Amino acid sequence: MEATLDEVLDSAIGRISQTVSVRPMEVDPELARPKSFLKVLDADHHNYSADKFRKLFTMRFRVKLPPLDQINMIFYPEPDFDAPIFLFFCLVTKRKVIGHLNVNCPFDTPEYRARWVDPLTEILGRYPQFEADDRYPEWMKKYRRDCTIMGMFKQDRFDDLHHCAMDYLDHYMREIDKSEPVTDPDKLATIRAFQDKFVDDIRTQDKAQKMISKMIGKDTARRIFYEVTT
Repeated sequence: MEATLDEVLDSAIGRISQTVSVRPMEVDPELARPKSFLKVLDADHHNYSADKFRKLFTMRFRVKLPPLDQINMIFYPEPDFDAPIFLFFCLVTKRKVIGHLNVNCPFDTPEYRARWVDPLTEILGRYPQFEADDRYPEWMKKYRRDCTIMGMFKQDRFDDLHHCAMDYLDHYMREIDKSEPVTDPDKLATIRAFQDKFVDDIRTQDKAQKMISKMIGKDTARRIFYEVTT
């Protein structure tokens, strides 16, 4: 691995900072670094505010047994911009890497795909194919695009996954930089409805919340997903 997961997170926030002003947001200490049963978990949750974004969410998650090392980042544009929600998840085990990289799009017109999806699909084509037999969760299918990566791979694909994610983020931020607020009432309503649905899906459909609750308690896990992740 050319970079640690901490360095990947730092790089992502650094790249965003090159385009917009990024400011840390206060997070309840109980949620920022939740205590786990038997101290099996070491977790850090951060929120940032940024120009043109409602929230930047990042997470570091380390489990002693079995040894797991994980990052997650979700970047939510302000609801008066039509940019997708950017998501990158990566979990490293002893032998495997599980990755999910996507832009979650409120629109699916040819013009929209040409701006936000097709360039990422072209970037993806520069890398050896990410082949995965994993079943795509039913609730995520509506967000899947040609540029989406999701699956379990040999650990030696981590560097490709990391570099691809940063290439995606670079393009994403170039488009964010050029973005102007949407004024059309119908489009604004579509964006808000899409973002509300995505947030509700993360809160109610993501199985990670149930897994984390076994380590830190159901109430704390729920608060993280409702107050920090989304």
